[in-house]
Amino acid sequence: MDFKDYYKTLGVPKTATEKEIKQAYRKLARENHPDVNSGDKNAEKRFQEINEAYEVLSDADNRKKYDQLGSQWRNAGARRGPGPGAGGGVEFDFSDLFGGGGMGGGAESAGGFSSFFERFFGGGGGRQPRGGPQPQPQQEQPSSVDVEVSLAECYSGTTRQLEIASPQVCPQCRGAGVIGNGICPVCRGAGKQQGTRRLEVRIPAGVTQGSKVKAQGVTMVIQVKPDPDYEIKGRDVIRKTNVDLYGAVLGSEVNFRTPSGKEVSLKVPPESQNGRSFRLSGQGLPAAAGKPAGDLYVKLEVSLPTKLTAREKELFEELARLRA
Repeated sequence: MDFKDYYKTLGVPKTATEKEIKQAYRKLARENHPDVNSGDKNAEKRFQEINEAYEVLSDADNRKKYDQLGSQWRNAGARRGPGPGAGGGVEFDFSDLFGGGGMGGGAESAGGFSSFFERFFGGGGGRQPRGGPQPQPQQEQPSSVDVEVSLAECYSGTTRQLEIASPQVCPQCRGAGVIGNGICPVCRGAGKQQGTRRLEVRIPAGVTQGSKVKAQGVTMVIQVKPDPDYEIKGRDVIRKTNVDLYGAVLGSEVNFRTPSGKEVSLKVPPESQNGRSFRLSGQGLPAAAGKPAGDLYVKLEVSLPTKLTAREKELFEELARLRA
């Protein structure tokens, strides 16, 4: 492959000092870090080139060999990284920096590193290349959480305090992934650490089972808690209401509170049958997401008398003869 000008990559002259090279690297690494430029393939490639250039130029021995060989670097023998105690050297683990997996094989690695770099850092006899595509840096993914709400909260809306797992910029290296000539020991070159963020999110009125509410990068999947008095079907709400035999036969009035908190008085006509439903239009779940409000249905459950006295039995028998 073509010779790479590492000085040009870092934007420094060949006479640059070690301090100037380090400063240039830090600035470019922050600007082009993949976590700062999510989804930008050009920035990711640029970040890799910057790290490759810095790895060579930050080491006095490597820089000297690079300066001497120039375009004839292909003829150089393989060089392993400096051993323990070697001055100025640094082991740069790119598998840590880019999330594991290392560099692929071949004349040029999957991550775009030149064969010059692989020759100098063990491609010809040091660390063996590992196959497979190079993993991407850890990026924050859209979070999805189940949020439980009551039926009353479906009517009125509510708020929730959430704690979401979220990568945070490493406080030690401030996202650069490196400290001095080595990878950051805290984030191991990723530039981020796993952390949490706390959110206060608003759940609007009109949500129902399975509704998805998006807020601040979080998708909340609504789970409605069972209610002892009501059943939800779509946006309609059903209430079962007991009425005794006499109220169903002679007519009566039942009073109850809807999930919205509204007091309702429902007149039960005489001779109402068991299971009869009464529809209260628009009293179901509120309108939301372009869908109209549902209806509230009141379903009668007629309860029969028990433990009848002898006189009550006589009256029912007399009634049976009259209806025969």
